[in-house]
Amino acid sequence: MRLLPDALSPLALGAAVAVVLSACAVPHAPAAATAPYMKATPIGSTGVPLTTAKSPAPSAVAPGKRAARPASEKVPVTAQAVTISMDLGQNQGGKTPPKPVTITDPATVRELTALINGLPLFPPGMFSCPAGFGDNLVLTFRAGPRTPALAVATVDLAGCDGVHFTLNGKPQPTLAGPGTDNGPRVLKTAGLAWKIPTH
Repeated sequence: MRLLPDALSPLALGAAVAVVLSACAVPHAPAAATAPYMKATPIGSTGVPLTTAKSPAPSAVAPGKRAARPASEKVPVTAQAVTISMDLGQNQGGKTPPKPVTITDPATVRELTALINGLPLFPPGMFSCPAGFGDNLVLTFRAGPRTPALAVATVDLAGCDGVHFTLNGKPQPTLAGPGTDNGPRVLKTAGLAWKIPTH
């Protein structure tokens, strides 16, 4: 016959009670998975989701079109005379260009001014152009036959048909571009029978 202690110490009694309660406790059900947070998107009356995000600004220039030139980059309206000269580039075999001509006829000056002011900016990108040898026409716009230059347009007669433009001595963006062939247009408008150099 085993002898038991007359009384259990309070600490031993507390431990025994804890063991009994732990064995009898009902296991807890696993916690339900938390559903992911879904941000509600308001829907307009047309069924299209609404957004506060800023849409990209529309392009200022439609595809296939060139940007318009501001008035500050054009021949001034004060131009009353145009001096036209021809520069010959390489491989001209000692030829000399025609003598420069100054035009003061108001109608012709206006037409030449409109021709240069109507040219678009040279398009961006890479181009395959014919060889350019440095031949060009130079149009110098003045307020009078002997006054300083207001604007100068240098028209390439070969290559990519660019028109290099300066205003009050300051270079401006290049104009025209491949296929515009502005040399003959200038000569026709000015009434000049000069021949375009050939190579």
